[in-house]
Amino acid sequence: MYFTVIILNELQVNKFIGVDIGGTNTKIGIVSRDGELLEKVKYPTADLFHGEGYIKNFSILLKDLLEANPEIKKIGIGVPGLITKDRRSLLRLANIPSLSGANILDQLESLLPGYDFALENDANAACLGEFYFSEHNLPSTFLMVTLGTGIGGAAIIDGKLFLGGNGNGVEIGHMLADENSVYEDYISKRAMVSYVKKKLEKEKYKSSLLNEIKPDDLTAKDIENALKEKDGLARKAYAHFGKWLGKNLVSSMRVLDINTILLGGGVSKTFKYMEGSMMNEINSYLGDYYTKELVVKKASLKNEAGIIGAASLNF
Repeated sequence: MYFTVIILNELQVNKFIGVDIGGTNTKIGIVSRDGELLEKVKYPTADLFHGEGYIKNFSILLKDLLEANPEIKKIGIGVPGLITKDRRSLLRLANIPSLSGANILDQLESLLPGYDFALENDANAACLGEFYFSEHNLPSTFLMVTLGTGIGGAAIIDGKLFLGGNGNGVEIGHMLADENSVYEDYISKRAMVSYVKKKLEKEKYKSSLLNEIKPDDLTAKDIENALKEKDGLARKAYAHFGKWLGKNLVSSMRVLDINTILLGGGVSKTFKYMEGSMMNEINSYLGDYYTKELVVKKASLKNEAGIIGAASLNF
């Protein structure tokens, strides 16, 4: 199953709303037809479950933004997980389980009549954002990997967004990594925090900056901050992350036969600390056929690809 990529008509000048719903934050942006992010706000996703629930609170935020921008009539939404083939409802969101099964577009259309909504997997949306607006000179076939609360995957193949047989292909974070775990158990913010906590139990890491933080309060952001201070344990955590990312890419490249890979999402900004261990895994398991022309680089839209790509669903 493929999703045909639409050729943009540059003569039409409009603004759209793009939404990137993540396990950590819900980000909402106003995007021009040429891919410029004009305005962005973000809210902790957990906070939107208070009171009347996520979808109702989310609709209130959208309503305020739409009333301030009456020319906007179309909203695109990216979500981190499986959605129905008709692109209207949520099936399973591993990092936001309480939204699993929600008929999100039906509810939003009822709460906000008169607007057009489009729904897509968040990695697919980010992939479209890069396809349309990347600063890189991308080939017609590439793999997009998003690294954040979890790990997502999407692919453009011969200029078309690949969706798989029933609309949810390239779920690379949920492929088996070993007998008891999927890759997201090793490649995610949660996994990195868990790895560091276990290491901090050992005497050799007592001098780490991360030892100054109570284990229950430790976050991925703390590890990133320690990395900037050249903390040894933080460096080790990112190298471990990179090793498992490399293992995942080995499997993904063999299945999809793709040798251009973009890394997006919040964690990707620290790519240089993961690159060495990642490439060691790739070069250990793949031969020249896969590696001779391999290109792995950061997505040019950085952590905004999801918003911009979600907006493009309505172009």
